[in-house]
Amino acid sequence: METSKSAIVKQAEVSANEGDPLAMEFLARRFFEGRGVTQSFESSYYWSTIGLNKGISYLNSLNQFSLKKLSTQERENTEENLKDWFDGAS
Repeated sequence: METSKSAIVKQAEVSANEGDPLAMEFLARRFFEGRGVTQSFESSYYWSTIGLNKGISYLNSLNQFSLKKLSTQERENTEENLKDWFDGAS
């Protein structure tokens, strides 16, 4: 059974998509832990990678842990989504 997203996670997604680095960190941690949202190492890796790019260097360990949990296909999908994010942010 899939957990729906909590209201705070939904709001953080809006803020993160607007470029808020603190919301990115929040999402990376929430998706990693599965608190208020279905656990997703792909989403954790996605948001922690963007957060690292925004200068949140202490997300490095979380980013690496998330990456290790991904299958090759999951990593490729997430890397494509990241490319879309960074292309859109330019």
